[in-house]
Amino acid sequence: MNATVLGERLRSGGVENAAQEAHWMLALAKRKGGDAATADAWLEEWVRRRIAGEPFQYIVGSVEFYNIELTVGPGVLIPRPETELLVEHALEVLDGQPAGTAVLDLCTGSGAIPLAMAHERPELDYTGIDLSPEALQWAEKNFARLQPPRCRFLRGDLFAPLGQPQPRFRLITANPPYVSPIEYRQLPAVVKNYEPRMALEAQEDGLALAKRIADEARKFLVPGGWLLMEIGETQGGRMRGWLQSLGYSSVEILRDLAGRDRIAQAQKEK
Repeated sequence: MNATVLGERLRSGGVENAAQEAHWMLALAKRKGGDAATADAWLEEWVRRRIAGEPFQYIVGSVEFYNIELTVGPGVLIPRPETELLVEHALEVLDGQPAGTAVLDLCTGSGAIPLAMAHERPELDYTGIDLSPEALQWAEKNFARLQPPRCRFLRGDLFAPLGQPQPRFRLITANPPYVSPIEYRQLPAVVKNYEPRMALEAQEDGLALAKRIADEARKFLVPGGWLLMEIGETQGGRMRGWLQSLGYSSVEILRDLAGRDRIAQAQKEK
């Protein structure tokens, strides 16, 4: 099966990014090895599942994210390109920090954020936490495959697995659920029908978890430590006000490549 035929089948099945996905599928089939008949069998299965609406990343079982390849599947949020912006700014914050500097990632999902940072700065200490046992299974799979030297994953509700609060982290990152219940109902079926709702939807117009993280993070940041969170494109003004009300300094709302509010950045007073 060639790219043209594969692309046409995907396009006729309603797949928007048909041509690109056809090339991705063919490249993956080639990497998997085997003869032409085996490759065609894989492609037939992938096309069937994709036309049925399953996310491409679940079908092929992986996604590229900030210079690493992550294993993903049912039960975990698929890392988006927008989240790479958070990693980029987190690494800027960590520039010049010594070995052993502690970094915490909340709502870690597949482990995308700490594992991507660990690939770039392996000498730092990373902790990822998620409430979902299904999501953490994927984080552990990625940990086992990538084998970062100083990284661990814990299960629990935000900061709870860390025990008694005491300042310990130079940086706390999070990509919490920030889709409001109204917005959730309007999401594409490929998202609603497959990706975990708990990783997407939040109450209080999408800000419940983000506001809670900002509040509780103050106990776990060292003086001068930073908090970086991904937010929705309409939430910048409200998050800026909330962070300022909590006493954070250097509060800034960073925009993505499309010019939309995407990252809330703030510093604990020194």
